[in-house]
Amino acid sequence: SSTFFVSNLPYDGTSTDLQSAFSDLAPVRSAFVVLEQGTGISKGVGYVSFSIKEDAQTSFDIITANGITLNGRKLRVQWADKKQRREEKKRSQTVKAEDDVDGEAVETPQQSGSGSTDDDDGDAANEHGSDDESPNKPQLPHTDTGTTVFVRNIPFTATEGELRTLFRAFGPLRYVRITVDPETERSRGTGFVCFWNKQDADRVIEQSDILRSENQPQPTKNPFLLPSILTPDPSAGAARQLVLHGRTLDVVRAVTRDVAAKLKEDGEKTREKADKRNLYLLREGVILPNTPAAETIPRVELEKRTNSFNARRALLHSNPSLYVSKTRLSIRQLPPFVTERVLKRLAMHSVREFRAEVKKELRAGLSPEELVEPAEADNHDARKEDDAHPKKRKSKPERPTSVKQAKIVRQTNRIDPVTGKGKSRGYGFVEMHKHADALRVLRWVNNNPDVGSLFDKWWKEELIDLMMKEKANESPEEARIKRIENEMEASSKPPKSTLIVEFSIENVQVVQRRVAQQEKGVS
Repeated sequence: SSTFFVSNLPYDGTSTDLQSAFSDLAPVRSAFVVLEQGTGISKGVGYVSFSIKEDAQTSFDIITANGITLNGRKLRVQWADKKQRREEKKRSQTVKAEDDVDGEAVETPQQSGSGSTDDDDGDAANEHGSDDESPNKPQLPHTDTGTTVFVRNIPFTATEGELRTLFRAFGPLRYVRITVDPETERSRGTGFVCFWNKQDADRVIEQSDILRSENQPQPTKNPFLLPSILTPDPSAGAARQLVLHGRTLDVVRAVTRDVAAKLKEDGEKTREKADKRNLYLLREGVILPNTPAAETIPRVELEKRTNSFNARRALLHSNPSLYVSKTRLSIRQLPPFVTERVLKRLAMHSVREFRAEVKKELRAGLSPEELVEPAEADNHDARKEDDAHPKKRKSKPERPTSVKQAKIVRQTNRIDPVTGKGKSRGYGFVEMHKHADALRVLRWVNNNPDVGSLFDKWWKEELIDLMMKEKANESPEEARIKRIENEMEASSKPPKSTLIVEFSIENVQVVQRRVAQQEKGVS
């Protein structure tokens, strides 16, 4: 905690006196005296919060060694209980708000600049946030009226009093608030300033817009040029009105919580649409520490998945030719007996099960944005690959499915005695026709413990088909039939770990060369 509980206060001491007494030790974020309900008389106790925890500890050590006084009385200081402090602050603000109605505390346009209302702006803000909507109390305007501005780049050591003094030069204020992280109790470097007049708020925003436009680089033809993150020079004449502790503040119009959430969501969607490399899909299916899914897997498995995510992210950052496919999935930790047929059955089964669970409301469905298929340009390579073998597709018609391709990566120097193919390396790929189906497969299969039993069931069925085909040959191989029978009789072993499913990373240059070769072969 960075907050003190102060007792033995003189009863004539105010919140301003309390803040001034402790400001000599370190920058104080806020200070208030607890008042009795009904009378508004000081209880002789209060709270003092510092911007930085280390400053609070240093101040506490100094007070322990030398003590601290206010109006001739020695104060008793101890660390505050967070819950109790919040309750006392709320109670004290309610009492003070009632006194503000009498016209003694709320800053008016005529009183601005007098220097006697530093503490009262905050009380008006608390009035606005309380549930009591008595008609006698002055009501603060809603954010959408345009009188409230949002301030960025506030120094972490700045206090609300300093911020109030800076913005009071533009016009009379209703309140000033610095946003604080509830966990660390430290400033987030942002805040809100509410003016009485919308014209004053407009002047501040206009001044900040001028500074921002002067600092941005001139437009160029370079598409990879990012906006400047540098702030205007604080020593510049135009920036002096918005400089606090040597930092130039950035001011924009404040919006309501609902609008802010909508803007954030729209911004994320816009970035995803502009992301030609689909980097946002890199996080799809990742199990991060301290999540509910992380508790269902061993720590070694969690580290393996986290390391895979970090390695894939580093690979994409190192090579701009790489991108994340929207329809192709990489599947790892496959049992060695899984074949292409079994893998394809898993993909089709997962799509059906995902839809069934959504219908039963057992899981959330895909969002409208996820159901929208990519533009034709995104599927251009896949379409050409299909068109490269028109005769093959006509000569061997197949029942249309959601799976375009299933592939097991196999060894070339070791042969599986049962299937007659190269032994599996334990991973493979599944490519779907639609991005939505690829999402369904990933979200259903990834870390699903039920997949192991399905693999065993489908493998037994495939063994029966292999035996029937071998016996149907003119000269069946008895040794292979025996191996298949032994495999069928062998007891199934539970999988050591669940599957890791991720969107595959592709190289755009390799894809283009493959398509060009296929077109050349067709011609």
